[in-house]
Amino acid sequence: MTPTDVAPGALLALDLDGTLLGPQGEVPPDLSGELHAWAGAGAHLALLTARGRVPPELRDWPLHTVTRCYGAWAEQAGQPLWSWPLPDATVGAAIEAIRLSDRRVGKTLLVTADPGGIVRGPHPAFETSWPQAREVLKVVRGDTPARLDALAQDWSVLGGTELIRERDTRLVLIHRGAGKGAALRDLTTRLGVPRARVVAAGDGPADAAMLPHAGTFIRVGTPPALSGASVGVAGPHDLPDALARLRAALWAHDRHGDPRPTGHDLRLP
Repeated sequence: MTPTDVAPGALLALDLDGTLLGPQGEVPPDLSGELHAWAGAGAHLALLTARGRVPPELRDWPLHTVTRCYGAWAEQAGQPLWSWPLPDATVGAAIEAIRLSDRRVGKTLLVTADPGGIVRGPHPAFETSWPQAREVLKVVRGDTPARLDALAQDWSVLGGTELIRERDTRLVLIHRGAGKGAALRDLTTRLGVPRARVVAAGDGPADAAMLPHAGTFIRVGTPPALSGASVGVAGPHDLPDALARLRAALWAHDRHGDPRPTGHDLRLP
């Protein structure tokens, strides 16, 4: 993690899986160099990931802020910034809303603030281990679309929470205000970066919450939830080039007073 003690010239907020990493976890060859170029130009780099753990392979990236479980937990310059765990009673109610017979076959995941405390089901020890989980940042349930539709109804009445439907077969419960949109909004406010200088990128429904808080949003792939993005690229391997062109355009504005570029100005596919 890279320390920061000056107001950044821009904020680059990036999703991880499907945005920076390919389907098999592969890293585009030019990505690290481009991220370092942004940091060298004075940008603050933030990684906003749904993961409960940040891969160690990212330790050489010039990241200033990292959030886990969307925006439920954040670290900046190696120090905890905030944490929004679900109340224990809410976690209990969420698990009890899943029938015991279903818990024995479908995937249930409790992701905790301590990356080593993740509880997974189905597992022989799940029924005895999940009540012991503390500081749960998210509850994940994988099941058929019909069963998740019904579970979403049950979870929707749990106070102080919000739901994320990552896909038809995965439903996530987090603390209210712990999504990526709120995380980006709060980070922008803390850093004092104007919205016009915020560039974000993502590839899925959870990333759509960042759209209102970014001056420029790069859509990776063709997710319908991100149809309002100003820039579109086909996949992670195309992202470094898009970032390079945006970086050049943003800092050209600083040097020459040109109008702030938009994704449409860049004419990216």
